[in-house]
Amino acid sequence: MSEQSITRTYILFLLFVILIPGQLKGQVSLGLNVGINQSWMQFQDPAGHSGKGNKPLTRFNAELQVVVPLVERLYLVPGVRYITKGTNLTAGVDGEYTRRLEVRYLEIPLNLTYKVPVSFGWLTIGAGPYAAYGLNGNNRMQVYNAGNIVSTTNYEVGFSSNPNKGIYPGTRLNRWDVGAQATVGIEFNSLLTLGLHYSRGIRNLDLSGNSIIRTNSVGVSLGVLLSREDY
Repeated sequence: MSEQSITRTYILFLLFVILIPGQLKGQVSLGLNVGINQSWMQFQDPAGHSGKGNKPLTRFNAELQVVVPLVERLYLVPGVRYITKGTNLTAGVDGEYTRRLEVRYLEIPLNLTYKVPVSFGWLTIGAGPYAAYGLNGNNRMQVYNAGNIVSTTNYEVGFSSNPNKGIYPGTRLNRWDVGAQATVGIEFNSLLTLGLHYSRGIRNLDLSGNSIIRTNSVGVSLGVLLSREDY
């Protein structure tokens, strides 16, 4: 699915949420989730060569969800999530230097979720687009010699404001990320929740056009429903 298709779908979902809440039946419920996610970035140069030495970055995230019933077992689930995405890069013949890129996002996922009743609660499966705004970020580079760190450099990611403070000189990061995600989970009768998610960015974050950079994230979360629409 292209970036334009995801963007159009996302806008339609937002209009749906804004225009028809008064026509929805049932109680809207809120949920709070906290979790851990591993993220990595896909790198590709203009010749199509992919970056090597890319290792996941592990960080915590937190989310507020709204569960809106549409029809029986089908729900619209928008949310607001604070999440960190990035990657660890190792380069050089013997790993002479490493970079750790972290970008902290305010992310708005918008999923259609289907629920299946089971004895202990509900099984859920969902999918939809997301948009994420880069709040800030930092890039750390460490240089090694014979396995020992000889220098460490830290600087803030400047997004589009500074062409030399992205991932490497000449690479400017876009502040906005757009993509799609899929979720599976369990809502227990106790109102506790357990969930898994996978998201993939479709927008090229490199504003310079020198390469293609896209985000990926997989995570697990625990949460609680402050109420549930079937109670």
